[in-house]
Amino acid sequence: MSRMDSLQVFVAAQAELVRYAARLTGDAAEAEDVVQEAWLRFRAATTARVLDEPKGYLFRIVHNLVLDRHRRRARESQIFASDAAIAAVLAPSDEPSQQAHLEAKDELALLRKAMAQLPVRTRRAFEMHRFEEMKLVEIAAELGISKSLAQELVIDGVEHCKKALRRGD
Repeated sequence: MSRMDSLQVFVAAQAELVRYAARLTGDAAEAEDVVQEAWLRFRAATTARVLDEPKGYLFRIVHNLVLDRHRRRARESQIFASDAAIAAVLAPSDEPSQQAHLEAKDELALLRKAMAQLPVRTRRAFEMHRFEEMKLVEIAAELGISKSLAQELVIDGVEHCKKALRRGD
């Protein structure tokens, strides 16, 4: 069968093929996709051999494509459903572990102790910068000092706390 003959057979049966595929799939858009794919397979088959019943062969291709899509979807949903169930069981909790909770509690106690050792003005500058998210200009205005001194106080506070946390005291 020539390429032109196979095209004529396909064009003549196209509307009927789409209706058939739509009945099988229940979706007009998917039916169009199936018929498009059927054309590609039909064209390849007609270049390789002569078909006795080309229209019947087209309908068989559509039927098989719909079955293949149905099987693939069933397999995918089974795979993804089981993967989701497994993932839900194996997914780590967002909650910190008991050990992480205890370590954080210990670290916070060390930080509080280190902050208590700071001079009052240094501690206050550090707190305003780290906990109140104030800018150096705002800290300077609040404490009545220069911006550079506010920066020094914050740096001193940060360094003191870092050292205390590293030492663990």
